[in-house]
Amino acid sequence: MLAACYYGPRDIKVEDVEIPEISDDEILVQAYTIGICPTDVRYYLGLRGESTYDNDKFTIGKSTYGLSGHEVSGKVVKIGRNVKGIEIGDFVVHETFVYCGECEYCKNGQINLCTNKKDIARGYSQYFKLPYKFAHVLSSDIDMDDAAFAEPLSVAIHAVKKLGKGIDKVAIIGAGPMGILLAFAAKIRKIEPVLIEINEKRRDFAKSLGFQQVYDPVEGSFREKINKLTGVGFNGVICSVGGRDAIGLGIDIARSGGTIIIFGGTYPKDYLQLDPNSIHYSEKIITGSSDHTIEDMEEALDIIKKKEIPFKKLVTKTFSLNEIKDAFESVISGREMKVQIKIKD
Repeated sequence: MLAACYYGPRDIKVEDVEIPEISDDEILVQAYTIGICPTDVRYYLGLRGESTYDNDKFTIGKSTYGLSGHEVSGKVVKIGRNVKGIEIGDFVVHETFVYCGECEYCKNGQINLCTNKKDIARGYSQYFKLPYKFAHVLSSDIDMDDAAFAEPLSVAIHAVKKLGKGIDKVAIIGAGPMGILLAFAAKIRKIEPVLIEINEKRRDFAKSLGFQQVYDPVEGSFREKINKLTGVGFNGVICSVGGRDAIGLGIDIARSGGTIIIFGGTYPKDYLQLDPNSIHYSEKIITGSSDHTIEDMEEALDIIKKKEIPFKKLVTKTFSLNEIKDAFESVISGREMKVQIKIKD
């Protein structure tokens, strides 16, 4: 089979590798469509040691087949003897990671915080295997390109849910692909999204999708507009992008008692500088959001099935597996918003 393999920063090759053998508890999936995630971009750029999912499989050469690809949909072509509830021909998406089910977090339903979680993503290949218990069977009427959004949408849903109750407006710092998904996830939960984006192209793209509250944070009247919109600041802020400037802005525009969620990763590693008294006296809550739970994934699949989000409009270009380097470079350069790779012709 053909699969993308890693040889160094910005050096990936599509090569012929062996189709993986499955165990009695695994399934073999033929990949259909996969989206490029910021985690994948870090992998491509050589920041693999900074990745949440870095592990021993990420070496050099053919052993790296499939890279870190996880926004993937596909069809089951082989099943192990112990597999239950999944049949050959089923269409599936899967969890990015496996969780133990036994640690304190798993027992509390917080599988995203599992102390023993391990990466199983190898989606940039024609076939990949995974433990069947971590696959989600799709209904026959779900579009496979849309289904590839299940994982990133579930992550967005998780972040929006962490805002808690009583949120009428949420500021989303960054209007890239994940910022847009966060905005849709908020809108579905009856929370008005306010997108804040420095890039004009991305602001225009957000507006083309129907979002009216889109602002440039460096525009002279930005603060005046935000004060007019909120009065005393946002009671919910999600920093879709990382970095001290974006997070600092998020903290600054939150009202006293408001919640600021750090959603986007910061790479390379950096540190925030803030006056502890500004948090102490304002009672602002700063927290993080990472991955998703089973409930988040189920909610994402329901949204996809109901076609509540125009996923086709989010994808600005598609590539073949052999064009994977061009696909990554188009994301890094900002030429494209969301790109997908069609594995199956």
